[in-house]
Amino acid sequence: MIVRNPGRWMRRGGAILFCGVVAGCQVGSQSKPKPVPTVSYVTVQGRQFVLDHHAWYLCGTNLWYGAFLGRPSNPEGRDRLVRELDRLQQLGINNLRVLGAAEACTTANATKPVITLRPGDYNEDMLQGLDFLISEAGKRQMKLVVFLNNYWDWSGGIPQYLAWATGRPVQGLGDLPWKEWNRVQSAFYTNQTAMNLYRNYLAMIVNRTNTITQIKYRDDPAIMSWELANEPRAGEREGENEAVFAAFRNWVESTASLIHGLDPHHLVTTGSEGTMGCLGSEDYFRQEHGVKAIDYAVFHLWPNNWGWYKRANFRETIGETLTKSRQYIQQHLAMAESLDKPIVIEEFGLDRDGGFTTDIPTTARDQFYQEVFSLIESSVATGGSAAGSSFWLWGGAGRPPHAGDPSPADGIGAGDMLQEAPGLNAVFDCDQSTLAIISTHFANLRRMSQTRVVRNLAADVR
Repeated sequence: MIVRNPGRWMRRGGAILFCGVVAGCQVGSQSKPKPVPTVSYVTVQGRQFVLDHHAWYLCGTNLWYGAFLGRPSNPEGRDRLVRELDRLQQLGINNLRVLGAAEACTTANATKPVITLRPGDYNEDMLQGLDFLISEAGKRQMKLVVFLNNYWDWSGGIPQYLAWATGRPVQGLGDLPWKEWNRVQSAFYTNQTAMNLYRNYLAMIVNRTNTITQIKYRDDPAIMSWELANEPRAGEREGENEAVFAAFRNWVESTASLIHGLDPHHLVTTGSEGTMGCLGSEDYFRQEHGVKAIDYAVFHLWPNNWGWYKRANFRETIGETLTKSRQYIQQHLAMAESLDKPIVIEEFGLDRDGGFTTDIPTTARDQFYQEVFSLIESSVATGGSAAGSSFWLWGGAGRPPHAGDPSPADGIGAGDMLQEAPGLNAVFDCDQSTLAIISTHFANLRRMSQTRVVRNLAADVR
């Protein structure tokens, strides 16, 4: 059991009990105790998530653009967001991974609009879009994973913080050779000015009061966890990688501890890609996720980006893709078990069979999804560390635009970022075979959650 702020908040399993004097818990009071309200948060116990005293498995998708749809200035987007959430609920989805930070950036693929116009100057329209998303997710008992920075410049992120801190132009992905670009980004973890700008944002967003629910984000059970960044990497400097990683690990530990200090209720994780984002090192991955303030481990799986899968030769390369994906998943499950923490595959995706439009089949993708889901279910069934997944990404009612078509009214379309082809990895509401695989898997996890034994809730709760 974790007790923080004695006499005020006490965590018991999946519930937070308010026990201050104003709640009728006065010592020595002769009055009849009043009922104490409970608020359900996801907690961690050993290798599993717990919610309301039951094992809970993350059945999720990435909807990074949810706040963009939810803006009050975007009524078409709000209408679409409500429809998308209803459809996702029907599929059995209980978790959304969403963008919770976007910084104004001048690189070609940077998204617009943004939340942070300049340090300390925030776009209230976008923040109210996030308010709306959190409110609507909460109505459907969905939990959100909110990432608060980005290693990549498509939402500003670390490149933009470094530009603000140094006064030099932002370096977008592709502006420099790959190793040099990573070397430049690694300066973030030791640049105190950039770090302070980032932490100022953390404090603002965690303490924000939702304009719709009037609940502070730090107190809202619709939020499951805060994520330090999307795919943070230590970077690399030839001959100095140990020192670079040490600075990165210090950033992970200090930032996760800061968030826990601001918010005693929610979990914290990294946003890591796994060993692919740790210079191929299992030791680095274990160190990053072995930090006490990191409540659970995560990793991503991108066969196309990593050269295993070739869209033009999908029949010839899907076998290698499945083999290497299986090995990568098993490797990370084993590392999480050694840490005695849950682990989530929070991004994975694959192209359609040779193109992007919805008339192109998803044969290879369906095989890939089935492989990922079967490994998760096997781990759950044997008491392993797998705690769920979040596929990338939900395109829903969006459709890939064709040349010459105007931008969609909601400003998002297929859901992909500007740096990727529209429809590249999106699952649309017309992809019936993929939807059936997703729905079946999430139903299996719900059944398994009812049978898996939860250990003594008074011990080992994070």
